[in-house]
Amino acid sequence: MAKTKMMTREDKLAKLDEVFSPTAPIEKRDLFFGRIGQLNDLYGAITQRGAHAVLYGDRGVGKTSLANMAMTAFPEVVATKVTCNRTEDFKSIWQEALKKIRFYTSRKGIGFNAEVRHESVQLDLFLPEKDEIGSVDILQVFENLSTRLLIIFDEFDSISNDTIKTKMADTIKSLSDNVPNVTVLVVGIADSVAQLLGEHPSLERCLIQIQMPRMSEEELKQIIDNGLRRLELEIIDSVREKIIEYSSGFPHYTHALCKSAAYYAVINDSNTISLRMHFTYAVKKAIQTTSQSLRNSYQRAIINSRGPSHFEEVLAACSLANLDEYDCFTNSSSLSHFKGKKKTKSEMTTGEFRYYLDALCKDEKGPILEKIGQGFNLRYKFINPIMRAFIRLKVYDKKIEANKVFEQED
Repeated sequence: MAKTKMMTREDKLAKLDEVFSPTAPIEKRDLFFGRIGQLNDLYGAITQRGAHAVLYGDRGVGKTSLANMAMTAFPEVVATKVTCNRTEDFKSIWQEALKKIRFYTSRKGIGFNAEVRHESVQLDLFLPEKDEIGSVDILQVFENLSTRLLIIFDEFDSISNDTIKTKMADTIKSLSDNVPNVTVLVVGIADSVAQLLGEHPSLERCLIQIQMPRMSEEELKQIIDNGLRRLELEIIDSVREKIIEYSSGFPHYTHALCKSAAYYAVINDSNTISLRMHFTYAVKKAIQTTSQSLRNSYQRAIINSRGPSHFEEVLAACSLANLDEYDCFTNSSSLSHFKGKKKTKSEMTTGEFRYYLDALCKDEKGPILEKIGQGFNLRYKFINPIMRAFIRLKVYDKKIEANKVFEQED
């Protein structure tokens, strides 16, 4: 039996961008892990007569990657995907979607021996030429088609125009009632379906709501182990646990940490990813490559125009606080993690700490936090959950610089 050829350093570096993709959604099925429940829910919408779907959740949880998988996951379905933006109107997003769907027809020429010609037809050609269209116009495009279609509108949260949202809701309802072989999937950042499409009670019957939660530890583990296996690399158990912990459920950070750690291991001719060398490098790199908008928001939150403050330490404490089922934390749970520059934990009173929390809820600081509830039930929450993950990485990086993180070697 022939021996399997070992990958060279160059082979591994060439494959690294394909295996771990922190800056772009996953497009290949064999690199996509987890989210089986969400794919099954979408398949249920496709196969259920008159059903449509909305996929919603936090930024960075992999919604677009799932939408990409949906393009090829169902062989019996013709799928198309459009990425929406704030400059488009109702007609333009449907034009773009229909332009990508082509059907081939056969037409025989005139005469006994005329050849049969095969022609490609784009569905957008069936739209009326008028400037504005509505649900009736979309309905007419599909009325003579029997092929099962899946039409995906990704980043629909970028659409802020209520008229466009209403037209989309009306179209989904009309398709549900009249064209059962067409399924629309709306994808976007939101806490609820109403945030994406507005309040339309008539949609409740035909709309399957698919919430995209943050990834489970097992799903993140699959990303790590399967990716490293493709690179012929191993990882120490404690380092895998660290990557999962600091990813905070966001596959973006799992990909970012794994990619940097694997890169540093490969260029140093190591086959095993360790804590001291590789993970610490990956943390620093993840902080450096985090989006500029997120870093700007953090900088705005910690800077105080009136002199020294504890905003940086307070945010660090908030990122370490225990969260409830709604991702909220209390004043006391975050105060227990506070490490001040000059004050000790006991010297920072609950009232003083609340001053900082309340300030972080104001426009001057972003806002970076929001208040949930009031009185004894008052909680705080990061407006952008990825910010919490970013701050946790910065906390770890500070421990590295202070040489406090290596109490025991790998």
